[in-house]
Amino acid sequence: MGMPNIVEVKNLNAAYGQSKVLFDINLYIKPNERVAIVGRNGAGKTTLQKCIASLLHPTSGSVIYNGTELVGKQPYEVARMGLKYIDQDKHVFLDLTVRENLELSSYATGDYDWDKVFKHFPKLKILIDRKGAYLSGGERQMLMIGRAILGDPKVLLIDEPTEGLAPSIVDDLVTTFHELSKNCAIMTVGQNLSFVSRVAERVYAMKEGRLVAEVTDKADIKNNAYCEYL
Repeated sequence: MGMPNIVEVKNLNAAYGQSKVLFDINLYIKPNERVAIVGRNGAGKTTLQKCIASLLHPTSGSVIYNGTELVGKQPYEVARMGLKYIDQDKHVFLDLTVRENLELSSYATGDYDWDKVFKHFPKLKILIDRKGAYLSGGERQMLMIGRAILGDPKVLLIDEPTEGLAPSIVDDLVTTFHELSKNCAIMTVGQNLSFVSRVAERVYAMKEGRLVAEVTDKADIKNNAYCEYL
């Protein structure tokens, strides 16, 4: 039977007003698994992640995390339970330093072990007194992930992690995601198929609000075979 699923999404539907966005989504994530959802702009990838994290309320369906129903819970409750969402806009507190950004996350989680952050992102230790407004896109992405791993989450949902980043930073993220998945599951969404091919163990292809394929074969993932479904 293998390990039980840490996340199960069942018959999930979502809409913005009268415009339906997600149609009967069913998926799962195993502990410490690296999953990717790929699709074109407007496919519903971000909406799906926000529904899982309770940032949006689905019109119907279920999201089970570690045996607990998440639909109806507040986002902060879900985060405290160990499921964290990192948005694609690289939002950090611009007027606060890296140290102060981390202090806020430590206060929220009760986890002041920054060594785990600096292990993955040693550059943040060098930038500890720099304000968020003066960080590059890659540095902000490091800080966002660093904040999120405080509290030792079991699942990270990361939206478009490579958007706007230099190739060298993307290469570093590949290594980081492999390391992070030793302690938590990771679901990424995006369109950087090169990144997906190097990170994902399983890929869902999404089109017009529906999951149209699930790819598990390593060679197919490496060769981006799921593109035929997009």
